[in-house]
Amino acid sequence: MGYQIKELTHPQIKGMLNDKTVVVLPIGGGSKEHGGHLPLGTDYFVTDWIAARVTERCDVLTLPTLPYAYFPAFIKWEGSVSVAPDHFTAYVADILKSYMNYGVRKFLIIDGGVSTHPPLVTMSRELMNNNGLYVAVTNISTLASDVEAKVCEQPRGGHGDESETSTMLVIRPDLVHMENACEEYSEAFPGTVIGGIRRIDMMTSMSTPNGTNGNSTLATKEKGEVILNAMVDNICTFLDEFVKYEVR
Repeated sequence: MGYQIKELTHPQIKGMLNDKTVVVLPIGGGSKEHGGHLPLGTDYFVTDWIAARVTERCDVLTLPTLPYAYFPAFIKWEGSVSVAPDHFTAYVADILKSYMNYGVRKFLIIDGGVSTHPPLVTMSRELMNNNGLYVAVTNISTLASDVEAKVCEQPRGGHGDESETSTMLVIRPDLVHMENACEEYSEAFPGTVIGGIRRIDMMTSMSTPNGTNGNSTLATKEKGEVILNAMVDNICTFLDEFVKYEVR
């Protein structure tokens, strides 16, 4: 069992920080469009929920969920916030370095975004090379992809889709407007996907009519429970080993 740092006093946490401690930082956008059926805080709600369950099961210290990050595909959608990648990673690095000052060298970032993943991985490499910190970063695209492939019926997705909507039906069903759920798909730039395999990366903005990618009409609470449990289980499997790992 771990602890939420926001719930501890200074004397309580003082004796918990050393090179064996694992500090968890959840990152999930709190203001990012998710179509007409999901709230702008969807990423925040999901990441925060996952982090809470992980903390209940694993010997970690968990920081409050960070609600702003790098989401460039949504900047034209009213209400969405995107932080420049260099500002974003510098901010996250400063948070982790604060705990480095107290002797902590092991960190896990629970990353609730897709565009956030590449800059966070680059940052983690720099922190290892320059500061000797071990910074693991979850990958939301693959964290439960095998389970999603089994329970989801949509041909493809990625944003405000069957999977994401299903998880919100578990966490905050009161904020889900299923009457506005829809089926629509983002199209890859011509020539980037050949034979069903992405051969070339070409970044584009979210441009579907409702700002989603997938079939959210197929979402159910039951699917969401399976997906969320798989995400938590996979993170905990890693943490069971990471907590025991002795840094050099």
